[in-house]
Amino acid sequence: MKRRTFLASSAAAAVLFGGSGALRADRTADIRLSFRGGGDFPATVQAIIDAFNAQQPEIRIETQAPAQNWDEQFQRTILDLQTDRAPELAVQSYNRVRLVAERAAAQPLGPLIATETNWETLGYTDALMSMAEHQGQQWGLPLAISNPVIFLNENLLDQAGVKVMDLNRSWDNVVAAAERVTALGEGKMGSFFDYTADGNWMFQALLFSLGGRMMVEGERKTAFDGPLGREALRIVRAFGEAGQIDMTRKQADQMFISGNVGMFFTSSRRLGNYQRAVGDRFRLGAIPLPAPSPDSRVPVGGGFLSMTTADPDLQQVAWPFMKFATGPIGQAIVVERTGAVPGNALAVDRLADFYARNPQAKAGLDQLPIMTGWFTFPGPNAIKITEAIFEHLRSVITLRRPPDAVLADMRRDVTALLPA
Repeated sequence: MKRRTFLASSAAAAVLFGGSGALRADRTADIRLSFRGGGDFPATVQAIIDAFNAQQPEIRIETQAPAQNWDEQFQRTILDLQTDRAPELAVQSYNRVRLVAERAAAQPLGPLIATETNWETLGYTDALMSMAEHQGQQWGLPLAISNPVIFLNENLLDQAGVKVMDLNRSWDNVVAAAERVTALGEGKMGSFFDYTADGNWMFQALLFSLGGRMMVEGERKTAFDGPLGREALRIVRAFGEAGQIDMTRKQADQMFISGNVGMFFTSSRRLGNYQRAVGDRFRLGAIPLPAPSPDSRVPVGGGFLSMTTADPDLQQVAWPFMKFATGPIGQAIVVERTGAVPGNALAVDRLADFYARNPQAKAGLDQLPIMTGWFTFPGPNAIKITEAIFEHLRSVITLRRPPDAVLADMRRDVTALLPA
């Protein structure tokens, strides 16, 4: 008999839970978890599991092979649910909360939260919870929170005569710094603006930092095609003109780690990976993005932990791990290993020494007051829309097409894919 079928039977439930709703200490249960890989995250997940099992060895957590990106992870979850093979827990990106809800890719957590008599004291603030909320339902708990920052090779910037304190005062300052680093020659690249990021994340970061939006209120029409969107594409092109070579993020990572890139625009939770890879090769810095507008915002990145199983007995087994991974201990592990922003308010007290030793991690923390949602387009074509925008961004940063022409085509293509 399959494990899922065994646990779902009433006889098994009586043996496993003893009729109390709590797992008996002399029994074990397996729960499976799926997530997106990349960087240090698989090792971070395992560290959380190890810490959890030190407290609750009777609940074993198995992991599915990590997905390559967030869209692959979401699509795999949908397929696994359709074929009754889905792991009981899944990590999804914050920009896919809408799709998770619309495609029933997770179970609402309201009933489980309602069983917690002291929920308000567990560190799940309204702001943190809102990142995985859609239409009044809670679809997950915050597991890995990041926001976009600028990682720096301070040695290269010094050689180019760039003052770090001036960098994030304006996007033009950043572009000028990239030009100066590229001008050093010898294969140096001034910056890598990661337009390849899942869900157009870095483009949204640029647009939001200028005070722009992807769609108007009510989501009836696009908003990225106005003056602020035009300015955002101008800046994207400026990075291409400043010497950015078109390459994958993995290739850019290697070039940055080897000491040949001055600035890297990417997720704050890549800090731990960069620290270990760079070592003492150069001085690694990190600063927030420019925020030139009173309306400047940055999109949340990373993923939330959701529950896919509707089986009440399996939910009772999975819920303790969900709370542990997103609680103060689990979140301290995530922050210390990756440089992410803590997703639980109670974790902050555990991290004072970490921030003292790792000032680069403050770049993401400092942007918490202006953090906003990672936008996803409405309708069944949301993923197709992000793919279309990606191709348009590529044409700009590679200098193949001018921003104005691309903006018009981007509006046309996105509008054609939106719900009527």
